[in-house]
Amino acid sequence: MAKEKETEKEEVTEEVVDEQTNENEEKKDENTTESLEKQMKKLEEEVNTWKTDYYKVFADMENLKRRLEKEHQNSLKFMMQSFIEELLPVVDNFERSLNVQNPSEEVQTFLKGYQMIFDQLMNILKKNGVEVIEAQGKEFDPNLHQAVMTTQDENFDHNVVVEELQKGYKLKDRVIRASLVKVNE
Repeated sequence: MAKEKETEKEEVTEEVVDEQTNENEEKKDENTTESLEKQMKKLEEEVNTWKTDYYKVFADMENLKRRLEKEHQNSLKFMMQSFIEELLPVVDNFERSLNVQNPSEEVQTFLKGYQMIFDQLMNILKKNGVEVIEAQGKEFDPNLHQAVMTTQDENFDHNVVVEELQKGYKLKDRVIRASLVKVNE
């Protein structure tokens, strides 16, 4: 009988150990499942963070690309501006020399040659996007004209350019030199 009791004790002990092992395994499975779920959530959050960062960097790169293209187009469009600004006083002097009053026969022949050269120069400037700003008889526009004098003339309306003292020029759509004008009050 003692053997039977021992065998029963061993069986009960084995059952208790088996139950505890099963409970421990179930707890481990639950802990493992919970741990895996936590890891999965953490990894999903990390993936979302990486995705967000990627989209931000991608958008920044696209914006940079567009800005650089626009700057490049503007630099191509206005690369001649400084050269033309330096050339404008030469054009002014050419115009003054062509406006000689009562020239002699000899000077008139020179003036014809000067006029041809001047016309060529103006055609080249026009091909490169340089335009003369019209001022005489137009309404005063502070974006295009610089008023250096005012006058009261009944023949002109209020705020109209009476006289152009120096021509203004635009390169494409940018004013490179405003017209110096006399404006009617």
